[in-house]
Amino acid sequence: MRGSFSTGFEKNMETKPFTYYHPIVVRYADLDPQGHVNNAAYMTYLESARLGYYERAGLWSPEQGGQTGMVVARAEMDYLAPIVYGQPLRVGVRLEKLGTKSMLFAFQVEAADGGRIFARGLSVMVAYDNINETSRPIPPEWREKLAEFEGKMENDATA
Repeated sequence: MRGSFSTGFEKNMETKPFTYYHPIVVRYADLDPQGHVNNAAYMTYLESARLGYYERAGLWSPEQGGQTGMVVARAEMDYLAPIVYGQPLRVGVRLEKLGTKSMLFAFQVEAADGGRIFARGLSVMVAYDNINETSRPIPPEWREKLAEFEGKMENDATA
């Protein structure tokens, strides 16, 4: 349902550039019986893009294993057009808001050349202590790395 974003960032989706783009290869296994990419695969594409963003920003590396120190608190997506097998894709990701414990990311699934948008939305990630199984404040070093990677972030602790 379009226009459902309660955060007010939807206007920025088409005008504000994404900080990071992650290439996606559509697999045959991603398709539904209609020959389109299944809606659940879009979330897998977003997960791949988030990990690429974390790695590029210096928040996580594969050597750390599967624990990123973050969990998904919310994911919202508008599906705008079907994706078919063989369609070259990329997922754009950027940090919209940095809170005390949470980060609001905007994303967009689009053609690799940026010419067509297939889906867009947001995800809220919460800093997480895997040992104590609880949320935690975003570490200062993450804030610094995110600010540097995004090239501008102020420490807005209202998310």
